Amino acid sequence: MQQTRKYVRLLHTADLHMGSDVYAEEAVTGLNSILDLARTQKVDAVLVAGDLFDASRISTQVVEYTFDSFAKMQCPIVVLPGNHDTLLIELSKLPVQPPSNVHVLRGQSGEMVSFDTLGFSVWGKPVYDHTPEFKPLGEPFARPRDGWYIIVAHGLLAEGIATIGRSSLITRDELQRTDCDYIALGHVHRLWNVTTGGPPAFYSGAPSGTRQPTTVIVHLVPSTGVIVEPVKL
Repeated sequence: MQQTRKYVRLLHTADLHMGSDVYAEEAVTGLNSILDLARTQKVDAVLVAGDLFDASRISTQVVEYTFDSFAKMQCPIVVLPGNHDTLLIELSKLPVQPPSNVHVLRGQSGEMVSFDTLGFSVWGKPVYDHTPEFKPLGEPFARPRDGWYIIVAHGLLAEGIATIGRSSLITRDELQRTDCDYIALGHVHRLWNVTTGGPPAFYSGAPSGTRQPTTVIVHLVPSTGVIVEPVKL
């Protein structure tokens, strides 16, 4: 029998694109806004659903600033590498290692990290090959016996003719049948509720590089379930 769940508050963000060639300063502002909000809301953890960095060629200073900012947080940060995050999956290219509170999901077939004290687990499949064959929600690990279960995925919702043949697609059927409590999505730079009869599933939008920077606070409430709170930055 599953143990009594705890109340958990998460911040779900994605697509920060630190080191962007187009909006480098704005990306730094977006990162700071996200972490300031996380502190204000006293979240239990931060989830980054892909594209923390913009490319493998970004400066060491950008990586150091990002990781130093994360290290100052008093909570765990879970990062799923997206299609831009070659730095995070090709360790030889990473000039600075992540701080101890940052958990990068690197397992090629998917990886799960559990926070037993906080009462939740997170699974994600990093984007090693951004191709039509890659399935971001393919074969998640089984739901843990205890606590909340969050799945993080970086990909595009397969919606209409325009997405046929695109890379890293996520289908409505996959969203509906995934056995978890919340699906934290990245890759689409706008806030988008794509819940499809299964667990709540949201694109958080991006904190920079868009007309309306957004994120979401996810409340995991034992008495009522999952409450998703959109936030305009």
